[in-house]
Amino acid sequence: MNAYILHTGWKLKPQPEPYIMFNKQGSEHENILILKQGENITIKVKPNQKKICVGFHSASGKHILCPTAELISLNKVQCQSCSLSEFYICKAICQGDFCHPSSEEAKEHCWKTRASVYLTHIAGKIKVGSSTSTLRRWIGQGSDAGISIAEGVGLAPRALEHQISTKFSLPLAIRTSQKMKFIGKKIDKDKITNQLQSIIDEIYKTMKSEILTPKKDLKPITFLGKFFSEIPSMNVQPLVLKLDKTGLDLSGKIVGVKGSILVVKNVETYFALPLNPLVGIKAHLSQEYEEMRGQKSLFDFVQTD
Repeated sequence: MNAYILHTGWKLKPQPEPYIMFNKQGSEHENILILKQGENITIKVKPNQKKICVGFHSASGKHILCPTAELISLNKVQCQSCSLSEFYICKAICQGDFCHPSSEEAKEHCWKTRASVYLTHIAGKIKVGSSTSTLRRWIGQGSDAGISIAEGVGLAPRALEHQISTKFSLPLAIRTSQKMKFIGKKIDKDKITNQLQSIIDEIYKTMKSEILTPKKDLKPITFLGKFFSEIPSMNVQPLVLKLDKTGLDLSGKIVGVKGSILVVKNVETYFALPLNPLVGIKAHLSQEYEEMRGQKSLFDFVQTD
């Protein structure tokens, strides 16, 4: 079927599952395709396919299609107008120093909703972040492990997040290209635990914050491999496909999804595809299996975030 892809992500209930949200051609009804391990999937995009702004979310959480169906570049998902209309856009630029809300509704939401500050291990690196839903964030980022260390409302979580990032040189984001290099590699749980614990010890030794969880009350580190199906046990790096001007042709049996990276197996070859660049694209989407011909280089890593 021909589909306009609106969003990719993870739902948490009744259990965490990755999905693609789309409209069928000629309809505004939102459909969900769950990406279940072991099922078939085919995604095809024609060469030089134009990308259309996906719109924005209102204060009520309703998805609003772009009023002008603006054409955008392949590395974007929204036009400038829709980006500025996004209900919670202020969160993307907040550093916890001054409240500059995108709306009164956004301000009220921020100051009434508890957010956690966390440390997580992704693709060989430790990063710091904040979220109102840590499990969803960790799974959506493709984290190997995570632990929450603080909780608060308003500016405090963002402020602590940026202070930790600056003091310990921890990234706030990990590039897709970095994540691709670690897909299919085994992780060392003991090493990750020691890395996280070392930073936690330094945070509690050198920093003060009223929202830090008492060290004795910290919950254990959560390892997340069970959510990514067979990807953690592949022991082989997949060939990387990416959406570009030449289009896209992917088909296979789903091995799993790690964060926003879909891995499929076609015959005896594993392929990995970052799903986020598909948002805003018209594609042929089906649950059929087609044998793929030709392969891209293992070193053709994507460069988009």
